[in-house]
Amino acid sequence: MIIKKVFNNNVVLVIENPTVEKILMGKGIGYQKFPGDLVDLTNIEKIFVLNDEATEGKLDAFFDEVPLEVIQLCGHLVKSGKQKLGPHITDNLLIPLADHINFAITRVNEGIQIDYPLKWEIRHMYPEEVVFAESVIAWMKESANIELPKEEVVPIAMHFVNARFGTAEVEQAFEMTTLVAKILDIINYHYLIQVDEDSLNYARLITHLRYFILRQMKKESDIVEEAILYDVVKSKYPKAFECALKVKKLLEETMGWTVNHDEVLYLALHIHRVTTREKTK
Repeated sequence: MIIKKVFNNNVVLVIENPTVEKILMGKGIGYQKFPGDLVDLTNIEKIFVLNDEATEGKLDAFFDEVPLEVIQLCGHLVKSGKQKLGPHITDNLLIPLADHINFAITRVNEGIQIDYPLKWEIRHMYPEEVVFAESVIAWMKESANIELPKEEVVPIAMHFVNARFGTAEVEQAFEMTTLVAKILDIINYHYLIQVDEDSLNYARLITHLRYFILRQMKKESDIVEEAILYDVVKSKYPKAFECALKVKKLLEETMGWTVNHDEVLYLALHIHRVTTREKTK
């Protein structure tokens, strides 16, 4: 791998092939190195594949503004997250997480408080990530003498949610959560019930909604059209089907998305499952 840019003694930008650029981190990896030099592979500690949003200017600003101590601290958090939440947590989370943590520390030092939206929804939709984020806040206070307000649990959790669903920005994860909450409201009002948030079917519904919304955001669908099953569900579960059409209308009118027949079909099946259990309690 050939060095394209040296950010500092411990961070370099490299070219692996004409289309792939990576950030390499490691003690002394950039020391007395220049563009065009080969990387000493024995010094590599972490590798980050750059996404489309990452530019040299943004990276310059990041490594100028974020202390190495914060990056190392967040490296520990990412490693811990991978152990506790699963292999979908990768080193690519380090830069956005460190950027957020550093900004949060700055806000605390300046006495600035932020009240994040959707606290209740996030706690119910992403309980694993919230519990982990709470442990992050506690660990930082105990091990690094950094005391962040409890409100920071929400955005920290959402960074780890991003890693699960492959979304690039926390704002996108918040948008997904807002839409899921609106869909749940439609279901509750349509059936005049309160869906049990501790039930297995609720968890399945939430998972389905996350990926459903993510497909819409990315304008993709891996579902094959099943016209016969569509008509069967429409006839067999008319109330759930009607509710799914309300969701379709919401997303098409507010987001400008096109929700195809199969998305409506599988949404109706999940709605029927979760509401049937509620009504039979």
